[in-house]
Order: sequence, then C-alpha cells, then structure tokens
Amino acid sequence: MIIQTQRQAPRYERDGTTSYLLVSPLTCGSLHLTTSIVEMEPDGSQRPHRHEPEQIYFIISGSGLMSVLNETWEVKEGDCVLVPPGSVHSLRNTGETTLRYFSAAAPAFSSEQLEVLWPLRPEGDVEEEE
Repeated sequence: MIIQTQRQAPRYERDGTTSYLLVSPLTCGSLHLTTSIVEMEPDGSQRPHRHEPEQIYFIISGSGLMSVLNETWEVKEGDCVLVPPGSVHSLRNTGETTLRYFSAAAPAFSSEQLEVLWPLRPEGDVEEEE
C-alpha cells in the first residue's frame, strides 16, 4: 500500500492557486492515473489549457466558474465536472472562501510532464530546511 499525503506532494503555485500532486507516475509509480488536490484563493484562477488525458474536477468546497470548450458553468461543493480529452478548460474562484477540488486524469501524465507541471518541492521538505 502506498499513502501519499498533501505535505509530501510536489506543488504548483500560480495566480492564487496551489496544486498538490498526489498519485502519479512521479510520486508513487502509478501506471494509469494522475490525481491532485487544489486550493484556489478568492479571485484565484487556473488559466485556460488543454491536455490529452481526460480529467474530472470534484468540487470539495467553495464555488467558481468552470469553462470547458465554449461553455461556462457555476460550480459548487459536490459538483463533478468531466473534461473530455484535448478540451480547453479553466476555472476561476468567484466566491469569498477558498475553492478546493480534487482532480483525476487518465491516462497518467508522464514523469517528464509532471516535473514541469509540479516543479515545487513538497511543503514538508521546505519546512525541514528552515
């Protein structure tokens, strides 16, 4: 059994968003799946982007505007959004509290892609250095 914690996860930070890479080929040798937990501050955003793996966003808390292709919806706690492979998508926190979501993508991103997308060391490593 492999247990990956948020504190052990490589990170990505930009535009008021912090993403923690949980299950992946890079973190635990996953063959087919990449997952992350994301925290987005009020007015934070994820820029429009696309990738080949299909993906889901499960909103844990908060609210925002999710765009996939040419459609935009309000999303809130309990919503699950499917992003088809190759579809341009983005998310913006329109609420007054932190938006948290869980993401899963399949097939998994390659280790090389993951090192570029999640370049920051785990929070646990940063605290140990200080």
